[in-house]
Amino acid sequence: MSRTGLLLLAAVLISSGCSRRSPPAPILSPEHEASWNRVVAALQQVSEEYREALEIGDPPAVERRLGQLAGLLDQASALLARIGTAEAADVDRQVKGIRARILGTDYRLGGDTRAIVEGILRQVPLRRAPQGKPDLTNGKRVFAQACASCHGSDGTGPPPAVAKTFDPRPPDILHPDFNRLTYGGVETAMPSFEEGLTAQERWDVVFHLFAERWPPCTKPLPPLRADELAVLGDFELGNQSGYGAAACLRREFLAPAR
Repeated sequence: MSRTGLLLLAAVLISSGCSRRSPPAPILSPEHEASWNRVVAALQQVSEEYREALEIGDPPAVERRLGQLAGLLDQASALLARIGTAEAADVDRQVKGIRARILGTDYRLGGDTRAIVEGILRQVPLRRAPQGKPDLTNGKRVFAQACASCHGSDGTGPPPAVAKTFDPRPPDILHPDFNRLTYGGVETAMPSFEEGLTAQERWDVVFHLFAERWPPCTKPLPPLRADELAVLGDFELGNQSGYGAAACLRREFLAPAR
């Protein structure tokens, strides 16, 4: 074969093989997407609250709270069984492994639970970003109306008199979670806002709190899109743009990609 022929053959092989893109992930049905989101929300709550439960100090209260978190994992397993895919069965095996450990003292459990969440988010095409540009002013208004009475006017926690009336105590929510705001906290006083607030209003609140955990912006930076900010932590933003970058990037941002 001539040199020209070899080059043409190579071009065909590259275009038909090595450069071929992976097929897009299948779109979830609304029912399966809702179930996966609830599973993720349950695992996020366990990962956040397990260590806090161990540090309550009162053994009966610790046992009660760990039992509540175990029940949350049981609910996740029931949802995964309803989804019924091989992927869900694999996640359920991991969830049951956490369930077997949760009633004891295991300081690796929170990190292992977060790893399950990260695995789900890599494999399952869940929507993790707002569809419209969040409105920080509206987020501040909604937070004041719906959240401040329990979490404090600045999100750092309730006044002592209010905190006494809750078990467990409402946490600092300057590191908010969209799923917790949507589905509430099982076995806690945290209600679900799935019906009470629109998805956009919930994202408004989340982005308002993203910004509030930093002092005012002093060094403007080229803005990122809202869908990028929704999945990037402050540590990652700092690595990309320098310490304190989140103070600006979380206040001045672009609309999400369509």
